[in-house]
Amino acid sequence: MFCEQCGAKLPEGAKFCAGCGAKTERVQVAYTASAEPAPPRPGAYSGQPGSEPLRVGQYIGMLLLMIVPILSVVLLFVWSFGGSVNLNKKNFARAMLIVSAIGIVLSIIFSTALIGIVGELFGGYY
Repeated sequence: MFCEQCGAKLPEGAKFCAGCGAKTERVQVAYTASAEPAPPRPGAYSGQPGSEPLRVGQYIGMLLLMIVPILSVVLLFVWSFGGSVNLNKKNFARAMLIVSAIGIVLSIIFSTALIGIVGELFGGYY
C-alpha cells in the first residue's frame, strides 16, 4: 500500500500515513514487482518530520534572532548540527556559517593587505 497524498509506502494495516498523517483507505491494491509507487504531488514536501516548509513568521523570527551577536553564532551552530531541527532551518544555518567563514577569511586577507599598504605609505615603519 502507498499513501494517496504523499506516495510513501505504508505498512500493512496502517490507519494513518507515517509521512504526512493522512488517513489511509482500506482499499488494498496489488502491485506487481515492476510497479512503482505514485510520485508525490507537485508542491508536496517529502513527508519526513522536520521537512515541512517554514512559515514567513518563522523566517522573520530567525532573522530577528540573528541580530543578537553572540546568540546568532550559538544558534547557527545549534541549528546546523542539531538532530531534530527543521531541514529548512538547518540548511539556512549551514549556508550562513559558510558565508560567514568566507567573510572572515576575506576580511583577514584585505585587512592584512591594507595594513601593508598603509605601512609602506608612511616610510615602511610599522
